[in-house]
Amino acid sequence: MAPTPAQGRSIQLAVIDSETTGLGDGDKMIEFAMVKMALDADGQICDIAGPIDGLEDPGTPLRPEIVTITGLDDAMLAGQGFDDDGLREQLADVDAIVAFNAVFDARFWRVRFPWLTKPWICAQKDLDWHAQGHAERSQSALLAAKGFFYGGGHRAAPDAWALAILLATQARDGRTVAANLVDGAFRITHRVRAAGAPFGCRADLKEAGYKWDAKARVWWTDVEAKDLDAEILMLTAIHPLIKPMHEPVDCFNRHIW
Repeated sequence: MAPTPAQGRSIQLAVIDSETTGLGDGDKMIEFAMVKMALDADGQICDIAGPIDGLEDPGTPLRPEIVTITGLDDAMLAGQGFDDDGLREQLADVDAIVAFNAVFDARFWRVRFPWLTKPWICAQKDLDWHAQGHAERSQSALLAAKGFFYGGGHRAAPDAWALAILLATQARDGRTVAANLVDGAFRITHRVRAAGAPFGCRADLKEAGYKWDAKARVWWTDVEAKDLDAEILMLTAIHPLIKPMHEPVDCFNRHIW
């Protein structure tokens, strides 16, 4: 387990963003950028550097909508390739990787860089933004609420920089957003699955915050350890055929699908 500021040690984060040929399992990453950020033992930024970035030719023409969204085109990507050795060196001293939507980015990074075993932190989900006084959920809206204008573009380097700026802002406890994210990411939660839930229960499960996993064909949610027993009782009250299943999750597997 990586060190955290709460343990009185510094922590090194890789703040990343990536662009892809699409959203499907068969799509490929075509651009990445990374800003390295160090937190001291008090949860404050003590160093920041970057971004480093790279382009890679996916081997097939980009769809017109991807060209429009990203500004990248086939000519810019032709013959390009990511520097695996350089990236591996840059990540050697990193304790965790931060993405705004880690479920998306981690999927592409783990396929392209199968040697990557770092834990992932999700800036969108590993911090209770509502408790921080924010109803906003997008990166651009959160930055705007903190006084920073950000157009929300789709190039990796400016997006990674924008996320790094968001992480460097102050949270309600006086530490940085980054330090609070680390605390949230490294906690142990439980992934609860409503195995055997009848089709007619879907409305009740959605109202209770459950999401549908189309691959596993099961409704699921993550709950804090202290809420696990109550969650299981709630599921059995929805329908007696539901067989609750649960397993602990942390930053090594919380955002990996």
